[in-house]
Amino acid sequence: MTTPEPLRSGAPEADAAAAGQRSRTIRTAAAMLVSTLAALIGIAVLVVGWLSVARTTLAVTDEGTEPCLVAYGAEGAPRAGARVHYEILPARSVCSWEVDGVREDVVVAQASTATTAVGTVLVVGGVIGTVTLLLVQRRRRVPR
Repeated sequence: MTTPEPLRSGAPEADAAAAGQRSRTIRTAAAMLVSTLAALIGIAVLVVGWLSVARTTLAVTDEGTEPCLVAYGAEGAPRAGARVHYEILPARSVCSWEVDGVREDVVVAQASTATTAVGTVLVVGGVIGTVTLLLVQRRRRVPR
């Protein structure tokens, strides 16, 4: 059994142009795939960091070893104006309260700065790469 030959236009220049267009399309698709995967991996790294901070904060709160968290979790309203807030970059939880009239911040849990930086670079680089490839591809398709 023989395989059918691809349709040819008869002009070698047209066949070469079509082959060049196909290879350019494949390269663009591969680059877009890599760029999008980089962004998704970066998002996953950041989400894991945020979840680990939340888990660690809950564990430390249950242990009752941190005075600020003990004041925060007190019966009724939190004592001494204690409150816990979360920061996005770098991912960390901070307990704030007043001790002898002075505001004090205690970092309860923090994700690795290096891991957060890698995740952020992957997200930003992946988004920029994907948007750039989409814009370049759109400009090529627009007839002039």
